[in-house]
Amino acid sequence: MDPFTMTAVLAAVDTAASGALSGAAGELGRRTAEGLAGLARRAWRRDGGGEPPAAPADDGERRALAALLIEQARAEPGFARDLASWLRESEWLAAAAAVPAAASSAARPRMLPPLTSAFTDRDEVLAKVTALLDGPDGGAAASMAPPIAVLAGSAGVGKTAAAVHCARSLADRFPDGELYADLRGAAADTAVTPSEVLVRFLHHLGVPADRVPADEQGQSDLYRERTEGRRMVVLLDNAHSAAQVGPLLTASPGSLVLVTSRHRLPALVRDHGARIVPVGPLSGADSVLLLTRIAGPERVAAQRTHAEAVAARCGGIPLALCETGALVQVREQLTWESLEREFAAMAEGLSGTAGLRDTTGLTGGRQGQAPGMPDDAAFPDDTAFRVSPVEPALLATDLSYRDLAPDAARLYRLLGLRPWPDIPVGAAAAAADTGEAEARRLLETLAAAHLLEETGEERYRFHDLVRLHAGRRAHEEDGRAATALAVRRTITWYLRLAARADALVIPGRWHLGPAYARTPGSGPAGRTAEEARAALAVLRRERANLAEAVRAAEEYGFDEEAWQLCEATWGLHLRLGFHDQWVATHLRGVEAARRCAAGIGDPRAEGRIRTQLAFGYMGLGRYAEAEAQLTAAAAADERAGHHRGRATATESLGLLCLRQWRYEAAEEYFVQARSALDGIPPGGVGAADVPRADALLAHHLGRALRGQARHAEALAQLADALARFRALPDRDLYNEARVRMSLGETHLAAGDPAAARTPLDEALAVMEAEGAVLQRADAAELRARCTQAPEEAARYLRLARSLYEEAGDTAGVSRTEAHLRETGAGGV
Repeated sequence: MDPFTMTAVLAAVDTAASGALSGAAGELGRRTAEGLAGLARRAWRRDGGGEPPAAPADDGERRALAALLIEQARAEPGFARDLASWLRESEWLAAAAAVPAAASSAARPRMLPPLTSAFTDRDEVLAKVTALLDGPDGGAAASMAPPIAVLAGSAGVGKTAAAVHCARSLADRFPDGELYADLRGAAADTAVTPSEVLVRFLHHLGVPADRVPADEQGQSDLYRERTEGRRMVVLLDNAHSAAQVGPLLTASPGSLVLVTSRHRLPALVRDHGARIVPVGPLSGADSVLLLTRIAGPERVAAQRTHAEAVAARCGGIPLALCETGALVQVREQLTWESLEREFAAMAEGLSGTAGLRDTTGLTGGRQGQAPGMPDDAAFPDDTAFRVSPVEPALLATDLSYRDLAPDAARLYRLLGLRPWPDIPVGAAAAAADTGEAEARRLLETLAAAHLLEETGEERYRFHDLVRLHAGRRAHEEDGRAATALAVRRTITWYLRLAARADALVIPGRWHLGPAYARTPGSGPAGRTAEEARAALAVLRRERANLAEAVRAAEEYGFDEEAWQLCEATWGLHLRLGFHDQWVATHLRGVEAARRCAAGIGDPRAEGRIRTQLAFGYMGLGRYAEAEAQLTAAAAADERAGHHRGRATATESLGLLCLRQWRYEAAEEYFVQARSALDGIPPGGVGAADVPRADALLAHHLGRALRGQARHAEALAQLADALARFRALPDRDLYNEARVRMSLGETHLAAGDPAAARTPLDEALAVMEAEGAVLQRADAAELRARCTQAPEEAARYLRLARSLYEEAGDTAGVSRTEAHLRETGAGGV
């Protein structure tokens, strides 16, 4: 049977091109992609000229490449043997890029937020969701798609609590777990992207961070694969649009998707068969019941008639009822009668205030309306959209606010100026310009008054309506100068936090901005692995807040802070991805840097942030946009006279070309980058970094030459790179070992396995000392290829297998066990 069928070869090309080129599957992915590039170039040389083949960018180019490889294999036995070997390697790449199903199915996420003890009523909502599952048409069991319920209602009406109540009440039906995400859809500019949610969901489903695809489509495909056949509840809270929800729907008819939204999302009804479940205000009786549970039965019984009048003033809005009940509960001398009078007086004063009703953007509306779909009148039973929650909620919030001490009231106002995803103690202290102990006390005061809710240990957030009130109060009482200063202090706090963490995540890299001036510099040995992991965890925890800080800096005109925040998230994005956020923040950062360059700011900033933006585009596979940004970065750095920045941008163009198999172009860019470094005078800006940069460029250049099969020149360049790294005052042992691994690979590619042994043995020793488990495993696999002796090969394969076991890399374990069986040495 012919092993070189179009189906088999095309599948392998797809795996190598789409998986390895985007960085999936680590070193195996890179080697497999480079192996495919080598085969393509061999076939190209025998085919008779033209431009050297680049990495295929679409299905048509991949099919053409597969056909070329098959034709060459049928014409040349040696090529056929090498293609067969590469096909086997690509099968392992596919296994490495996949997530073991057993690990994923074992994950039972429990992400639902807790249900408040004061939850009241909503039996009709639960009944409608249950009917959706058990309807006369067979419900979920008879459908090929998961049932979707959209709990639609106004802000503050209690949609989230109702959805959590439904999910917990039905938990026995869904034993495989619960997924939850706040989509932050109160406004388009705060709504999170589906990609951000998918990454979190995949992690909770047991997918390791390095196996999560960079692009949203790949993430959505993997998410549906990992939820297929499982019985789960997925709660998508506070959705802004059907487009935001669509990629987050599961593929399993045995699951339930609950969506809460202020909008009807008719496109979700049309395209996915969702059912609208209106969530309206509480009835009078249930309003009194909720008020009683918060304030206490004794307080209500003492003046029940007035308490009922206050409950009526709250309009059936749980948010207003909870705030009012909390106010009565903590103020022993406050009577329901006096509270009723205050409500009446405030309502009269606020009734003519502009913007309370339909201009807030918080009372529903028709966002997400699809052409040809029925308008709001098509939902006659949807009472949630006929009652504005804004006035009663603002009245209740204002009563609670007026009862605060001046320092707590000030913090409340200043925190409401921006839609921070959540608020840590340090950020609150910065906003109020006070110490963390005082901020902690004030935050607890605000949480006790139901003006903030605690989301985690010493982390808080606003309800959107409460933040609306706080922000308005800040602008009225504090004025523009004071509010802008508070926002700037908060942004600066996040900038300093990020810069400190970034310096630990990637020590020794060059960077711009005064934020790093206060950060102690450290070489590669200046921090422990534990410190680096902890710093990366800090950046990950504050990721959404850092993105909001960039938006705030842009809107307030703090351009220096905006681009420096982007600079300080380099380690976060390079290590963890989150490419959509990477691109969104750095597009803002580029514009801020351009304005700085045009004024009195740092002219070097534009090129720096453009270069970082390009890596975000690379991660998304948007290579043309990456190349355009890098070209613009090099030009900006040349205008600024910043040789170090121009060298980095040019070097990055070379790295982009390596990903695309454009090895000749990559070589040219690396030579140009070295020339840019030569332009830095002794003692000039960036001079201290030149020796390390030269060493890295020599390594890159060696890889570009190997890609062109110019093995002798590649070996000379790699030897030069190793000598440069060894001459550095602060030895970079890890990168030295990486060069030794490249030397070993190049000797193997040149057909000289004996010469590959020494550099690989040296790399193994260094990677062991550095604690680089996966890199050491990869070096051991390479070392096994350097011998024809079965026992010696088996010894290195056993080492690689044990290291993959230690790292939890099941694909690596399976691959090395298969190779062990092939050696015939036994002892698998």
